[in-house]
Amino acid sequence: MEGKRVSQDVLEKSKRQGGGKAGWIAALAAVLLVAGSAAGLGVYANAYDGVFPGVAMGGEALSGLSREELGGRLSADALLVGEVTVNANGVELGSYTQKELGARIDTDALEESVWGVGREDGPLGWLKNGWTMLWGRLGGKTSVEAVVSGYDEAILRRTAAELAQAFDREPVHGSYELSREGLFATKPAAGQRLDQEELVEELAALEGGPGDVEAPWEEVPAQQLDLKAVAQELNAEPSAARYDIESGRVVDGDVGVSLDPEAAAFALENAVPGETIQLPASVSYPEMTAEELEAVLFRDVLSTTTTSVSGSSARRGNVRLAGESVNGTILNDGDIFDYNKVVGKRTTERGFGAAATYVNGETVDTIGGGICQVSSTIYLATLLANLEIVERYAHRFYPGYITMGMDATVSWGGPEFRFKNNTGYPIRIDVSYANSQLTVTVMGTKVDDTYVKMTYDVLSKTSYETEYVESADLAWGTQKQKQNGYTGYQVVSYRNIYSGDGTLLSQTVEAKSNYKSRNQIILTGTAGRPADTPGPGEPVIGDAGIPVPPPMPGNEPPAVEEPAPPPVQPEPEEPPLDTEAPGWLR
Repeated sequence: MEGKRVSQDVLEKSKRQGGGKAGWIAALAAVLLVAGSAAGLGVYANAYDGVFPGVAMGGEALSGLSREELGGRLSADALLVGEVTVNANGVELGSYTQKELGARIDTDALEESVWGVGREDGPLGWLKNGWTMLWGRLGGKTSVEAVVSGYDEAILRRTAAELAQAFDREPVHGSYELSREGLFATKPAAGQRLDQEELVEELAALEGGPGDVEAPWEEVPAQQLDLKAVAQELNAEPSAARYDIESGRVVDGDVGVSLDPEAAAFALENAVPGETIQLPASVSYPEMTAEELEAVLFRDVLSTTTTSVSGSSARRGNVRLAGESVNGTILNDGDIFDYNKVVGKRTTERGFGAAATYVNGETVDTIGGGICQVSSTIYLATLLANLEIVERYAHRFYPGYITMGMDATVSWGGPEFRFKNNTGYPIRIDVSYANSQLTVTVMGTKVDDTYVKMTYDVLSKTSYETEYVESADLAWGTQKQKQNGYTGYQVVSYRNIYSGDGTLLSQTVEAKSNYKSRNQIILTGTAGRPADTPGPGEPVIGDAGIPVPPPMPGNEPPAVEEPAPPPVQPEPEEPPLDTEAPGWLR
């Protein structure tokens, strides 16, 4: 028998080739099976005459319905029965069916959407329709929503207006009323207002089924009752017997009401918003009748102060005129004395003259120079009378006519000097000028034996220097003082209150005063300088050819560190308009 010997490698290769063909054949068979199944599903689906399995709308199954049956199920009356509930601020305002809100629905388009499930065109659609059929048969769901195509705007606006009428509330503003029965206050209550336009837009945007709508609204704030302001107003109304400045006699005070704002706030806090309650308030009567006040009016000297007036006749005249303007000024308890208002603007028409003042450290003549001595003397008198200082500023340089720290500079337009009568009784400011002496006396009513002493401490001192300036207006070898020098001081003043037996009851810092230093300026004459005399800055050569120092001035005034008393220092009156801050304060 003939045969052929085959190697093992050839045999293995043959097996592999045979196995590969079998795999391809199996895969092809599977593909053909799936394609056949899909084709079968496609044929079945495209021939199906009804709503596809698994199709529903709003939870209602529609599968299997014919086209005619489907049309009967999709009427507007049947689809627009769901309720829409409108809420605002946690309150239900009303419920309406979509039909009551004027909703419209396109039933023809809805029918097309339902019937169109599983009925796509084209080869690919043919296959997809088969899978849709299979999905529905296996329990899958395809939901179709009924979309509202629009609302009747007139119905929505009418509905919003009806809801607003029930919801809107005007605010109750906080208020109070004072009557014979007492003081009453109404607790504020905020109002509320429905945003009708926004609500109409939200309702018109509803496309799905029933549900809740949160209506937009805004709070209308109520005006709060400022009990502190009420207390301040009412508590200021009652007054004791007082001196009527216009009539020049003492008059009875008025009966008023005293209100504690904290107690009133506590009572009002426990009230219901919008409720009116009676506040805890007490009626106050004047502590003193007109007859009782008349008996003690201006009975006592509260303080008196005198300063010496020097300088030019214009300066002394200004001091006299300013003092006359203040003399006899009466302040009831609580009144504030304003120096500039009382004295008025200093003008030549009123008799004020030009006298030396300080402006930005320079000495110039201005109308009204010197009137700061009046304000300073009054300031010291008010301190000794233990009155309340409202506003006070120190001079740029220390004025020698009054104790350190006891001066008060003024100028029309500022700085100001003001104090308050806090004695409980009317006071009168008496000012007199005679023999170059200015005297200020505060008359009032003392209720105890206490008295005031003013003291001060010098915190630091800055000495001035002497500057020599050549002047062609002076003859060679002569000198003239152009500007006197002042030592600078930082001073703190104290108000010390003593009992009648001399016991110190209290010591408080009254004010801090910063007085600037200013150099002394000496003019040295250069007119008629000998030809062989060195010029400015050139050394003088002696006989031995050695430079010698310039001669010391022989007629300059002696340098005085502490004025005792120093030359009269005029006060600022009207600062230049182009200065940012008063020069005498810098």
